[in-house]
Amino acid sequence: MINKIKKNLSKNMLLYTLIAIVLGILLGYVFNMKSLSNLTIPIVFVMIYPMMVNLSLSSLKKIKESKKPLIQAIILNFVFAPALMYLLTTLFATSPQMKLAMMLLSIAPASSMGLGYIGLGEGHMISGAIIVAVAFILSIFVYPLVGRYLIAGTSLSVPTSLILQNLLVILVIPLILGIITREYIERKHGAEKFLNIKPYFSSLTLIALYLLIFVIFAAKSKLILNNLVDIWLLLPIALLFYGTTIFLVLLFNKHVFKFEYGHHQSVVFTTVSKNIALTIAILVSVFGKEGQYMAVFPAIVVLFQAPLLMVYLKFSKKIKKWFEK
Repeated sequence: MINKIKKNLSKNMLLYTLIAIVLGILLGYVFNMKSLSNLTIPIVFVMIYPMMVNLSLSSLKKIKESKKPLIQAIILNFVFAPALMYLLTTLFATSPQMKLAMMLLSIAPASSMGLGYIGLGEGHMISGAIIVAVAFILSIFVYPLVGRYLIAGTSLSVPTSLILQNLLVILVIPLILGIITREYIERKHGAEKFLNIKPYFSSLTLIALYLLIFVIFAAKSKLILNNLVDIWLLLPIALLFYGTTIFLVLLFNKHVFKFEYGHHQSVVFTTVSKNIALTIAILVSVFGKEGQYMAVFPAIVVLFQAPLLMVYLKFSKKIKKWFEK
């Protein structure tokens, strides 16, 4: 029974994503659902924790294998991404405010959903966890540098507490509890028992993912519908940014770096998915009222980021076969 539920949730991924988005926008417009954003952190934890249960103490020995994916991910996140975003925002002649907001978004570390995507896409969770941890820590130093050298001497204050909170909720606590859970089940009931209940964890992650998408769009429904002009302007920028990054990473990891599929997935989902909440927090805290206006742009990107990554996730099995050729 549970295997059928898991198969259905995976097979109809795009359908359930679309339903979650439409319901979120409609209900969020009719009712005031801004308060739902307070549920984001708990739902993220419920989504990522089951994926961490798949890890074992023995799998931590593979940390050394994560060196190359880590280096590539850091270069992608802090060098390639801002360069590409600068090119796109210049090409489409965006306003200075939109360019600044999108530049800050481009160097943001992985979104809270990043590790969940890796688990669902059968990626290398250890590599993903290391990339997320290092990117978050580096962002503490990178954001002030961006402010000083790219934004006319502006000194960006980084919400370190928010960064640490993200690290705890989407990485440290789920990782520790996940490994403890698996070790307990295997020692108490045996490895076979763990394999029998494993589909329950995957199904829980998928359900939490769809719920999270609904909550995100319900909380931002009125913002999205009140800024349709900006949506149309951001649409080609987002499509080109995400599409170009994924396409190039696919080609380079397959033909140049010769990465195995799991490491490739860990790089894609930790560099392409951006932490929109962190970007918004920086804009609002540093630029005040103008920052509140600029925060609309990364908030709208939610409309593109989640569906595009879900489409990529839908094709993960075909990508895996391509990497195994």
